[in-house]
Amino acid sequence: MSGQLRFTLLALRAVLDVSKWGRGAAVRVVLDQTWYTGVGALSSVSLIALVFGFLVVVQALPAVVDVGAHHWVGTILVLTIVREFGPLLTGMVVISRSGTAIASELAVTKIRGEIEVLESMGIDPFHFIVVPRMIGGAIAVFSLVLYFDVIALLGGYLVASPRLAITFEAFLGHFIDALSLKDISLSIIKSVIIGTTIPLISCYHGLVRMGRASYEVPQVSRDAVIRCMFFVFLLSALISGLFYFSG
Repeated sequence: MSGQLRFTLLALRAVLDVSKWGRGAAVRVVLDQTWYTGVGALSSVSLIALVFGFLVVVQALPAVVDVGAHHWVGTILVLTIVREFGPLLTGMVVISRSGTAIASELAVTKIRGEIEVLESMGIDPFHFIVVPRMIGGAIAVFSLVLYFDVIALLGGYLVASPRLAITFEAFLGHFIDALSLKDISLSIIKSVIIGTTIPLISCYHGLVRMGRASYEVPQVSRDAVIRCMFFVFLLSALISGLFYFSG
């Protein structure tokens, strides 16, 4: 854990040192990471969001209809999707795709000695490798969470409309009425933190935990996924707790 903490502090220092980001080269890495993490995950996120929105309303709808509180559907969707499971499930998709890819890619790069080549050229791996992936991850996860919320909302409406006999405008109105600035802020903060945490941990395993033997690559990728999942769940719970207890 001390190694991860030290790596995190060095990465945060590199983030603040904008003058050494590598400019054009770093921008290309940011764009590549954003494209792979965001656009590449759209199909998986679409399916999961649609099914999850469907399941939330299926489970909640009977109780809502029985008490005649149709407007609660919007509140339930905000609490389950926007606040909690939108960022969390999106994070799981990103971990399974991008987290493993980053850890494996950097592990192979280290085996080939390319990290030493960069350092011999005076290029700091944190500015050229870690920071661009953190920025790209934050942009991609934020965009994916927003997309997840929209698709999950549509999935919920497909279930609710036949039983509630309401228009999409009315259904959307219930959702917007239940949505607050606090909910939006919570979702954004979670998205950005999760989006930076996954590349950060994956880079640490690929660059630091990786040895020199090729058989260690799958082990490093596995450990990166497990560590990412642990921290994503932990950070999500901590952020939610801070928001709820702050009133």
